[in-house]
Amino acid sequence: MNLEAQQKWYNKEKRDYFNMYGYRISVFEVLWKNQVIRFLFIFLALFYFYLFFQRVKTSLKSGGSMLDPFHIAKGRLYIHTIILFRKRIVPLAEIRQIDIDYVRGRRMNGDRYHLYFTRKDGKSFTFHFGKSKRNEELVKNLANVAKKCHIKIYYYY
Repeated sequence: MNLEAQQKWYNKEKRDYFNMYGYRISVFEVLWKNQVIRFLFIFLALFYFYLFFQRVKTSLKSGGSMLDPFHIAKGRLYIHTIILFRKRIVPLAEIRQIDIDYVRGRRMNGDRYHLYFTRKDGKSFTFHFGKSKRNEELVKNLANVAKKCHIKIYYYY
């Protein structure tokens, strides 16, 4: 194959590659003209940015990994889970009881842990996260720390 034939082949491949994305870009332009869809895109982007920022801020305060669902340090429970509309830092002295519920996934959705905390003032909060080896270790560590702090702990498997 001579050089001129190689350049034609390369240019044809390059054109086909960009034409494939040109269709998607034109669809996005049509969707962007609709005000409702544009508002929805912007709202979802800002919402997810806010949730991500909250997770990063909490993980920096706790000194734990951002990928962990929670971290216990300095006598406090730091909750890193992404969707949680409450204070993400709870002193362990305020917690009266912890219910650990293991939920089996259906239709290949994955297994989950559901943690239900009851505070001493009667208020409660809950969050859930996926099951992994690292998260199993965190739940065991949570149980050990809860026993040291005289917090009742209940398992539901």
